[in-house]
Amino acid sequence: MMKLKNNNFGEESRLHQNRGNSSNDVSPTPNPASRIPHPASRIPHPASLIFILIFASGIFLSFNNNIRDGRVRHPGKIWSDAAHYYVYMPATFIYGWDVFRFPYKIEKKFEGFLLNDKTGKVEIKTTCGEALLLTPFFLAAHTSAWVFGLPMDGFSSFYQVFMLIGCVFYFTLGLYFLKKFLDRYFNHAISLTVVLILALATQIYYYAFDAALMSHVYSFFLFSAFIYFLKRYLDGGKRSITLFALLSLSLSLAILLRPTNILIVLWMAFLDLKSARELWQRILFFLNPRRSLIYIVVQFAVVLPQLLYWKYLSGHYIYFSYPGEVFFWGNPMLLQVWFSPFNGLFPYHPVWLFFMAGIVVMIRNHKMNGIFSLVFFLLASYVFSCWHCWFYGGSFGFRPLAEFAVFMALPLGYLIRSVTNWKNLFAKASVVVIFLALIYINLMQFYHYQIFTSGMWSWDDFFIKMKNYELVDYPQKTYTWKTDFSNIYGYEPVFQTWQHPRSRVIASFCDKNIPDNVHYKRKLSGILDHPVQRVNLSVWVYTADADSTHASWICRIDSAGSMIFFKSIAFDDFVNKKDIYTEVHGTIEIPEWVDQNSAIHFYIWNPKAREFYFDDMSIRFE
Repeated sequence: MMKLKNNNFGEESRLHQNRGNSSNDVSPTPNPASRIPHPASRIPHPASLIFILIFASGIFLSFNNNIRDGRVRHPGKIWSDAAHYYVYMPATFIYGWDVFRFPYKIEKKFEGFLLNDKTGKVEIKTTCGEALLLTPFFLAAHTSAWVFGLPMDGFSSFYQVFMLIGCVFYFTLGLYFLKKFLDRYFNHAISLTVVLILALATQIYYYAFDAALMSHVYSFFLFSAFIYFLKRYLDGGKRSITLFALLSLSLSLAILLRPTNILIVLWMAFLDLKSARELWQRILFFLNPRRSLIYIVVQFAVVLPQLLYWKYLSGHYIYFSYPGEVFFWGNPMLLQVWFSPFNGLFPYHPVWLFFMAGIVVMIRNHKMNGIFSLVFFLLASYVFSCWHCWFYGGSFGFRPLAEFAVFMALPLGYLIRSVTNWKNLFAKASVVVIFLALIYINLMQFYHYQIFTSGMWSWDDFFIKMKNYELVDYPQKTYTWKTDFSNIYGYEPVFQTWQHPRSRVIASFCDKNIPDNVHYKRKLSGILDHPVQRVNLSVWVYTADADSTHASWICRIDSAGSMIFFKSIAFDDFVNKKDIYTEVHGTIEIPEWVDQNSAIHFYIWNPKAREFYFDDMSIRFE
């Protein structure tokens, strides 16, 4: 095995390492009196005071946003995916993994985990990394409930308040580690500016102060700790076992929390890399038997609770808990995840454009970290865009990249440092105003609770929301509604199926038991800024049991409980082949005599009880 002698892997040495020290500094003879700490030395460092203030402010913001009348506002923090992450704790410390001891139908209230009364198992699809991090706060809540004589059920608002505190704690600690990492490249002012911009202008703000039990803040904390410990370790000096164990622990917990977080291991190979030869040395360095053994032991200790849970659930130590949910590696949705009006990264969080600008600055200044940051961003975007639900359901912008903003801190720091070197004061002030505007946009979305879930949002929806923020004056001349049935429909219940999808994995259907489906109703006067004159419709149809469906797409307009207008589009005018998707489309002219206060109603009618499937529906009002 190659031995490396005092290799310094750092691209840039720590800036403050030699500040204030000349080359001929001589250590003075210790003065015994100097060993007595001066009272001023007990005063916290100004940087620590800043993060204490951030934590206190965060608690205030979180409580102010989430607590109403002494209770966590409906539906609470334990809901959907968050319920999966959370239930490990009450199951372990209160109910002993016995489904019959849980409160009656508690899983129905939170719409996440499943209490299977047939198998007697608590079924959870997510891993337990977040629960491990929050366990101290859960135990504090449980102990406090016992002290104050409150219900010790593990699910009440009292427990959720402690989870809010835990989330703000890890958010603040993540910002602290990120600041410490950046201090090794920039002065304190730039580092703190970068940290505050990431905290206030990206998706992570929402997940810190609203969706507290989603995994993103905890990944953000672990990423920040990981990159800080990594930088310290690579900078050389005394490479202690403790420091490498902390590096291994942060990486191991991150991978357990979300398996896709394994991507961050690439930073061990490429951070501050200067040459291909050094890459090989770096790999050999981390594959050293001693270091490898430390990592393996730490990773096993971290993942052991998950292996035991999977053994309890399935009888196997390794188990895939997302059946039917897949990656489409050959069909990435990169343009959609970046630019779509439906949860796209750049439309909802344009500060990411400045992260990209920072990467350009780094590359132009021949910083290898810039090239790697760009490649890493593209790789992470590719992986997440291949997930079957590329828009990630209820999401504040594109949420999978929220925690990955940690790795955009370096580019943003270089961008800000470049701006500070400008001589034009007006240009500098303009950049400051732009960043303040980006923070304002992010906070406006947060406090309007713009989590987009229904249908598949069009640009009309996006600009309507911007109009509601009073950020744009958008004339509503057209409106397009569309859905691919992969997300919450938003109106009446829709029958969904995994069979014969046209886009990704979910479609809708009719059969002998479903005479009608996909009802969409709107009041005409509430759609546009002027009377609706026409409607353009499109849907893709797949026949399964015959060449014809005898089905129709119905449009009716009702006023005062009576139908005043009726129009249908026959599927058989377009569909005449089995086992293939065909587009059904048409235009409906709305008569001038129709009262715009009437309700327009669309639905698919299946009078012959045929079996057929449909996907990618759109309705455009003009």
